[in-house]
Amino acid sequence: MEDITENKEVQTIGEMLKNARIKQNKTLEQVAEELCVREFYLVAIENMDFENMPPVPYGLGFVRSYAKLLGLNSDRIVCSYRQIMTGEEEPKPQSENRHSETSGPRLKHFILGALGLALIAVAWSVLPTTSKFEDISEDSSVTLPTPVIVADDEEKANTKNVKDKAKKEASAKKSAAEDDGKDKDKVKDEAKDKKDVKDDKKETKEATAKEDKKEEKKEDEKKAEKAALPKMRIALIGPSWLELRQGNKVLLNGVYNKGYKYDIPSEKGLIISVGRPRNVQFFLDDKPVQVATNIKRKNLSLDSYFKTQD
Repeated sequence: MEDITENKEVQTIGEMLKNARIKQNKTLEQVAEELCVREFYLVAIENMDFENMPPVPYGLGFVRSYAKLLGLNSDRIVCSYRQIMTGEEEPKPQSENRHSETSGPRLKHFILGALGLALIAVAWSVLPTTSKFEDISEDSSVTLPTPVIVADDEEKANTKNVKDKAKKEASAKKSAAEDDGKDKDKVKDEAKDKKDVKDDKKETKEATAKEDKKEEKKEDEKKAEKAALPKMRIALIGPSWLELRQGNKVLLNGVYNKGYKYDIPSEKGLIISVGRPRNVQFFLDDKPVQVATNIKRKNLSLDSYFKTQD
């Protein structure tokens, strides 16, 4: 039965704070900013998440501040929270303590005063009197009550406890504010680091783009230079054997018949051999040129025809 009651009390405190906040149209972020308390702790208090709740001294300060902000009975809520977290008996509310402390001494004074008056009346009635106006204070047999002064130690002790509690709450708020400030600084540093990484990536991307543009420009220049070179073509008016090499690479090798045409690439290192020079015509930019003869027809270099090439 005790476990069921305790769980009900736990849920009542968390739901009480949460429902009051929702009725006032306040978000957790707004409450956290007003109290200078991390939103993480407010969520733990509303859900009564014991594993993520702050330690008891700080938690009491957070709960009291939260309840005051929402206009709830902070003393009652704090007492219930303390009983749940520490298992201590629930203290009486502050107003009841003050009432009992202030009313106690007054009742004592009244009772003592009434007893004193009763003693005076008894002494007056039993002592012999010689005169109507005799001063009974001179008679040693009459003992007047001694005034009783009640020390106000309990009220002083209670005032001291209230001051100590206020100091602890102020210290808790200050510590929470410092923690929140550290968290904000940490978030700023992380944001700055992310920005620096983003800037570095941007710079690297821009540098890579520039290099790519340079390469593209070089390729375009090479293409333009190549396009500007003379164009050579082979046309056969009869059958002939042809061989065209560029280093170890063979571009042509075989016997080709009349009407065969071939565009020679405008590149360095081209070597051509011709079987029947009279059947092979060479054209440079559509103009006929003499390349092979009956005397020079094998291993002829074509580099001299592409002088504009680097």
